[in-house]
Amino acid sequence: MTSREKKAVFGLSFIYMTRMLGLFMLMPVLALDAHAMRDSTPFLLGLAVGIYGLAQAMLQFPFGSASDRFGRKPVLIFGLLLFILGSVLGAVTDNIWGVVLARVLQGAGAVSSVLLATAGDLTDDAHRTKAMAAIGGSISVAYVLGMALGPIIYGIAGLAAVFWGAAVLGALAFLPLLLVIPQIPEGQQRRMGSFRDALRIFAHPAVQAASVGIFILQMVLGASFVVLSPELLRAMGVTQGAIWEVYLPVMFGGIVVMLYPVIYAEKHKQHRRMLAISGVTIAIGALLMGLFAGFFWPVGIAAIIFFGGYNIASAILPSMMSRSTAPEQRGAASGVYSLMQFLGIFAGGVVGGWGLGWIGVQGVFYILAVVGIALALQSTMAGGAVGKLLAAEERS
Repeated sequence: MTSREKKAVFGLSFIYMTRMLGLFMLMPVLALDAHAMRDSTPFLLGLAVGIYGLAQAMLQFPFGSASDRFGRKPVLIFGLLLFILGSVLGAVTDNIWGVVLARVLQGAGAVSSVLLATAGDLTDDAHRTKAMAAIGGSISVAYVLGMALGPIIYGIAGLAAVFWGAAVLGALAFLPLLLVIPQIPEGQQRRMGSFRDALRIFAHPAVQAASVGIFILQMVLGASFVVLSPELLRAMGVTQGAIWEVYLPVMFGGIVVMLYPVIYAEKHKQHRRMLAISGVTIAIGALLMGLFAGFFWPVGIAAIIFFGGYNIASAILPSMMSRSTAPEQRGAASGVYSLMQFLGIFAGGVVGGWGLGWIGVQGVFYILAVVGIALALQSTMAGGAVGKLLAAEERS
């Protein structure tokens, strides 16, 4: 990578990490103040937890399309301001309706698609997958830190302090945006003419292929979290407050597993093979977690294998989408991709919950193994959209 590309990847990864860290800190503690909030009901509490994801999903495409027309940085600034506003509102309110609105505003700062498009603008095709892997790794780090810091801050100063922490992290994201990330040359980011032009991106073969792939991948992730956290706690004999001690080695182990396959795919143009391997790896990890449920080391090692496979695919799929779309389409394309990403997490949660009630924890892991194989087959089948697209890229 050139120094310009390294600065871009560092800055974008930092923005991803600070935003997601603020959100992940809230995940383990948001429900703990339910009794202290005015007008709180179980339904409204669930709404406060989940409405962030819905707002994210619905606004990814509009934000991505807007960045094609008005520029990446102005839309990023607007999205970060919405995120900070929502975090401040959550810190000062004592009403459940205020918390719901705060979560809507946090989710309305839906800049994931714009960040992906910016990464595509500022990195060469040859380094795109490595850039996406770095961004994906920053999200894994944010998850682990968030699970650790959220309960610590809550224990010291309460839920308002966690919201204030999210606001501060959102403000810190402005530093690389304004000082580190290079300006995108005007000629490099041509502007899409209208919103109608943006809607045509839904029919783009590369966008459709990558979006189907990421939907499957995120469905696997969403379903896994329904059963994985309780299973890790049970298998490893730790308390709920110490779950971060389990996820820390698991997440970082998954990142280590990812590194060589991603570098190999870039160097030898073997994206299709590595995507297939990622699906098989996910399936093996899920199968082992199902077979050895309740046992300390087998479950921990299987979880590392599982997240290693997930990280490989999460680096290849956005890179594939970005390389196959024109600069003036990249924001809209990333918007469709991110929309399917969040819908996949939602679908995974539904599938995981349904499976847990129907066939239990081990059954859900077996379902995930089947879905992992489906992802591998999608990338290798000659008639499959992902398979055809990756094969064309490898021939170029």
